[in-house]
Amino acid sequence: MIEIVGEGMWKSVGSESGPTTVVFGGVHGNELTGIEVVKKMRDAIESKRLTIECGTLYLILGNPRAIERNTRGSEDHADLNRCFKKDVFEQTDELYERQRAKEIAKILVDADISIDLHATNKPSVPFLCCLADEKHEQVYRWFACDRVLADPRCVLAGEPVTTDEFIDTQGGIGICYETGFVGDLTRIDAVYNNVLNVLRDQKMLIDNVAEQEQENVKHVFELTERINLTEAGFRYADDKGKGSFEEFNQGDILGYIGEEPLITEYDGVIIFPKIPEHWKIGHPVMFLGKIV
Repeated sequence: MIEIVGEGMWKSVGSESGPTTVVFGGVHGNELTGIEVVKKMRDAIESKRLTIECGTLYLILGNPRAIERNTRGSEDHADLNRCFKKDVFEQTDELYERQRAKEIAKILVDADISIDLHATNKPSVPFLCCLADEKHEQVYRWFACDRVLADPRCVLAGEPVTTDEFIDTQGGIGICYETGFVGDLTRIDAVYNNVLNVLRDQKMLIDNVAEQEQENVKHVFELTERINLTEAGFRYADDKGKGSFEEFNQGDILGYIGEEPLITEYDGVIIFPKIPEHWKIGHPVMFLGKIV
């Protein structure tokens, strides 16, 4: 059984007590793989092809207005996944993303696990964004990728602001899974099965399908720097900035801030290089990271 509990929100409660898990798609409205995974899970429960045996499962299409527009946010530069700050319930302005974050946070405060499905706007291998500790590994080990990106120093935004960071502050386990390039819809079934394996492992979903833990070793990277756009402008050097996990060496020139070269001081990788449509003064054009 599944019930509607809000716009783009569904809830299925098992017959026995157990963990509360939240699965997101469409926190960014143009990232279609997560949206399709949530819809597929909702349809499977409605048709009784899947049954939640214990605990509570929430399925959430994060940003309905952005999904309708097929854009990252409900308006240019709006970003729901930067609205889950510690004062989320005190935010008073009328920006749709902040109001939506309040609705979602009411669910996250009592959740044990959240799985937020995203995709990148430039090519990338799939990777996980979360803390790289033992309790998070118990969840992320079910996902088919070999990289975990951690941000223990909050380089992303200076403070916890994402769904996974918010639930971590509440004592739960937050996972963000970057499923690959936003234009690649070939991995919907694989991601769907990864999520089902998490539910099976939590004993929420009991069926005759064997759990298929991913055997690949997960390499841990950590965000180190945020490169912001300034009034001087920015341009990449040569062919840099094509996708996440593009490697660079100490001394490489990654780009130019105005006419000043951006020279790296260590070996690392580019993370989340932004497409020009998402550039805004004072906001990042990319992040840097390194393996730990």
